[in-house]
Amino acid sequence: MLFSKLSKITLCSLFIGTCAPALLQALPQAQAPQRPSEWWHQRHDAKLVEAQEGDADIVLIGDSITQYGERDPLYGYYFGNRKVLNLGFGGDGTEQVLWRLRNGELDGVQPKLVELMIGTNNARRESAEAIVAGIEAILDELEARVPEAKVILFSVFPRQAGKEQTVLEAVNRELDKFASREQVMHVDINQQFYTDAGELNADLYYKDLLHLSTPGYQVWWAALESYVSEALGETPLPANPHRAIQSAPRGGPRHEQKLQEVTEEDYQLVFVGDSITHFWERDGDFGLPVWERYYGHRKALNLGFGGDRTEWVNWRLQNGEVAGIDPKLVVLMIGTNNTHVTSDAPEETFAGIESNLRTIRHHMPNAKVLLLSIFPRGEGPEDPLRQTNEQINAWLPELAERDAAVFHLDINQHFLDAQGGLPRELMPDLLHPNTKGYEVWAAAMEPTLSQLLNDQPVQ
Repeated sequence: MLFSKLSKITLCSLFIGTCAPALLQALPQAQAPQRPSEWWHQRHDAKLVEAQEGDADIVLIGDSITQYGERDPLYGYYFGNRKVLNLGFGGDGTEQVLWRLRNGELDGVQPKLVELMIGTNNARRESAEAIVAGIEAILDELEARVPEAKVILFSVFPRQAGKEQTVLEAVNRELDKFASREQVMHVDINQQFYTDAGELNADLYYKDLLHLSTPGYQVWWAALESYVSEALGETPLPANPHRAIQSAPRGGPRHEQKLQEVTEEDYQLVFVGDSITHFWERDGDFGLPVWERYYGHRKALNLGFGGDRTEWVNWRLQNGEVAGIDPKLVVLMIGTNNTHVTSDAPEETFAGIESNLRTIRHHMPNAKVLLLSIFPRGEGPEDPLRQTNEQINAWLPELAERDAAVFHLDINQHFLDAQGGLPRELMPDLLHPNTKGYEVWAAAMEPTLSQLLNDQPVQ
């Protein structure tokens, strides 16, 4: 091993751009970030518990680019049905990864495949030679700890032109040498992150041109899929995941209006959905008077959009509609337009709802989420669209079981008569509630909502 003896440990700050100069030089140093990085240590402790469960087939190792992937809408498509341990930690360099691996994060784990992409956080403070030495040290550690696993080593993804990118280009030119190891395969997909003009493709990144957008993750994970499926003995997933779990642009006047509203109040309650949610704001025989009674005093934001589907919800939330707010609770009901307008299969719509939850949890991580069953539609229980929605509804409790911050609530029986009919006095068009229907909705939801908000229920 290159590093049987460790020199004095230099503790660095966790975040990009705040680390004091600390050259690794000849030997990489394993080091944890300095407190008060409490979340980092909490995440490490949580990963120790996951590792002890010992059932991970795939391990993803890296920094924030890897970590944030687990909250991307596409994560469920590629990894939701697979046993994955995500060891991405925001701000990590090679030295923190090395420390984590030596301090239990692989104990009890015998994966079939390990994916590694690390180094971008080292590029400001260290030479290319030092970063390559750090990557080599990590590969040595993996060889010792998980000798049966195939290691897929990705070139460090490109970022804006500058000192760091120049260093990373030098790092990437050296990574092919590790492919001589039986265990390691080096994969370079960096050209896919550029336009034909040789510029970074901004569509694949967030505004910082460092962290990936959903299309950027699609490039990465589509490249990884062939190796994952081979390691697991599975048929590779289709290269183009279904539209329902992606992020599709939908701007317009209402979106612009909500971008303004989100700057005007410290919202504590957010409703996300389609026209059924949107019409809480509509006067006449719709939801506005009920909204004002139940939610006017609760600093509530209505992000319902008529006609919305799961892919549009992802885009809107990723593009500013919840920027800067930290609500206590998000109420989500979505999916009926996926099953009706675009005839998405139940499995596809369910995956879309799962992707919406990931987006919500990423952008509002402190919020609880109240996930409502899709409301009944059609005159009777034999209505085919209602049956499709009910099939999806039967799967929704699973999403709450996966995440302690998600709570599922089904109030659909409150809208139906004894025979399962949907009365027009509650939903005149057999889809959208009128004022009386919104009153039924609010009253049925209130005990759960007030409990999650920890406030007094409306009487």
